[in-house]
Amino acid sequence: MSLYALRSPLKNTFLRSIGFNKAAPTVSRYTTKTTEATAEEGQQQQQQQSATNDIASWNDYFKLRKKRRVYELVSCVPSTIAPAMGSISYFAQLEIDPFTTFFGMDPVMASALATVGAGFGGFMFGPVLGNLMFKALNSKITPAMERRDKDFYEHIKANRADARLNSIRNPVPDYYGEKIQSVADYRAWLRKQREHYRKGVFGGNTDDLDN
Repeated sequence: MSLYALRSPLKNTFLRSIGFNKAAPTVSRYTTKTTEATAEEGQQQQQQQSATNDIASWNDYFKLRKKRRVYELVSCVPSTIAPAMGSISYFAQLEIDPFTTFFGMDPVMASALATVGAGFGGFMFGPVLGNLMFKALNSKITPAMERRDKDFYEHIKANRADARLNSIRNPVPDYYGEKIQSVADYRAWLRKQREHYRKGVFGGNTDDLDN
């Protein structure tokens, strides 16, 4: 019998005598508890961060909404001027045969319409650019802002007057709630919607419109 064969049983007996097999489960349980505690702490930190970045009240939301609208309006200026000036510069350097027509129009008229079209396209893109800038500069509150936008839209959709009641004499007041800039404005908007409904149904209800 070799020395290695004699050494293995003695080694196993020694390990069992010092409780080696009992220590392993203890370490495993300790590691599991530590992992669970770390996960709970991570969840608590995420919840605290979410609460910190949340919008406290509707008035705060309306202030941010107004600020975002300013970004959108201001962005319309460069987004309109840049393509219009680019078009003017392009057509100014372009050599045009005065006897050539573009889509049946005079070259000067065609270039003028193209310049106006470029400026109008830039103007329409301005709010998109402003919204992107607002999100980039206020990235921490962007998720909370999107949640508030969704909630606000649900309030508007649930409380606005029926579009079928719209008429020249009785138009729906601020159908999308774009003019609302505070809680007081929202309450005034609700009163206008109820008044519009009363005028539209003349004491009846919207079910009569389907008959």
